[in-house]
Amino acid sequence: MYLRFGFVPTIVVSSPAAAELVLKTHDLIFAGRAHHQAAKEISYDHRNVVFAPYGPYWRNMRKLCTLELLSNLRINQFEPMRRAETELFVGSLRRAARKRETVDISARVSALIGDMTCLMVFGRKFADGDLDEKGFKAVIAETLQVAALPNISDYFPFMAALDLQGLTRRMKELSKTFDGFLERIIDDHIQNKQEKNQARDFVDTMMTIMESGEAGFEFDRRHVKAVLL
Repeated sequence: MYLRFGFVPTIVVSSPAAAELVLKTHDLIFAGRAHHQAAKEISYDHRNVVFAPYGPYWRNMRKLCTLELLSNLRINQFEPMRRAETELFVGSLRRAARKRETVDISARVSALIGDMTCLMVFGRKFADGDLDEKGFKAVIAETLQVAALPNISDYFPFMAALDLQGLTRRMKELSKTFDGFLERIIDDHIQNKQEKNQARDFVDTMMTIMESGEAGFEFDRRHVKAVLL
């Protein structure tokens, strides 16, 4: 079924045969993503792997992330950290049990995953207020909320400059918050490069690639921040 949402042509895949054509036979034709203003703002003009259009740049970025950040060797380097964080988590549950305290397991597990992710990516944990006075959770929740709202300019591009719903303005403000946070992290890594003795985190790896020029394609601070987001 063919539809048009404003100026955006849309195909509804409603049968197994059509799904095979789209996802297998002609998968490269449909590999790209439709323009999304929120994605443009939050991904440094589509520079990360998730929102980059399919093509040479996307393939290069995917290869870089797969080989340099997500290989088995790199993930296994963080095994001692994961073990230590898990032991801290179990210890906190034991202390709560001895005191007969009620524990929100979902919240604790979410915090554990967040701490592990921060240690792998940034090399340190962050308090809720380190990103913004609103806190990590509030800013991320607002970002997801704004990104999920239908933006009329995505369907009628000539109206983008008007920003009738104010969504682009809000997303730019959120993007500025994330950008300032990531700039501080990158600057801290540059200043403390000679002092680090623990396993190299994702920021260390990407900054080394950027400074050496070994990526083989344009790769600067914008690309580093886009991957981190």
